[in-house]
Amino acid sequence: MQNNRISRRYAAALFEIAAGSGIVEEIFNDLNNFISFCYDKLCLKEFLAQTYIGKDERFEVIGLLSGELSLSAYFINFIHLLIENERTGYLPKIFDEYSALRDNFLNISRVKVVSAKKLEPEEKNKIKNIIEKSLGKTAVISEEVSEELIGGYIINIENILYDGSIKTQADNFYKYLKQGAFIYGD
Repeated sequence: MQNNRISRRYAAALFEIAAGSGIVEEIFNDLNNFISFCYDKLCLKEFLAQTYIGKDERFEVIGLLSGELSLSAYFINFIHLLIENERTGYLPKIFDEYSALRDNFLNISRVKVVSAKKLEPEEKNKIKNIIEKSLGKTAVISEEVSEELIGGYIINIENILYDGSIKTQADNFYKYLKQGAFIYGD
C-alpha cells in the first residue's frame, strides 16, 4: 500500500511538471525508453538501486545514459531525485501511474480484446469504433488470442470485463441445466 502511494505521488509530481511544460509525451517516452533500457540490462537496474554505491557515481551513469537515450533535462532531474531519495526501484510502478495520468489527460482508453483467433482489421476497427462511440474516448486496443474461447470476445475496458465468449455462454448454460432447469421443445 505504501509503495503504491509513493509511486502515485512521484508520478503525479512528474506529470504535473510535464503537463505544465507541455512535454507530457516527451516525458512518457523518456520513462519508457529509460525503463526498457535499464530493465533489459538487469545489472544496470540493480546498480541504480544499490545504496552502497555512491549517489555521485549513479548520477554519473545517468549522465552517460542521458546522451545515449536522448533524455530530457526534466527527466534527468527526476531520475536524480529518485536516486537522491533511494526510490529508483519504484520506476516501473511510477511509469504505470504516469501512463494512466497521461491516458486520462489525452482522453485515451486502453482496451484489451481476447478472442479465439486473431482479429481481422475490419473486426478490430468495428470494436474500436463501438468503444470510442460509447466512451467518447480514443480506444487503444491490445489483442490476445485464446483458442479455448471457441468464439466471441472478452473485452476489458478500464478494468471492466465484458465477456461475450461462446465458452462462457456454454459454461453458463451448463450450470443452468445442472441446477435443474428444463428446456421444453416445440
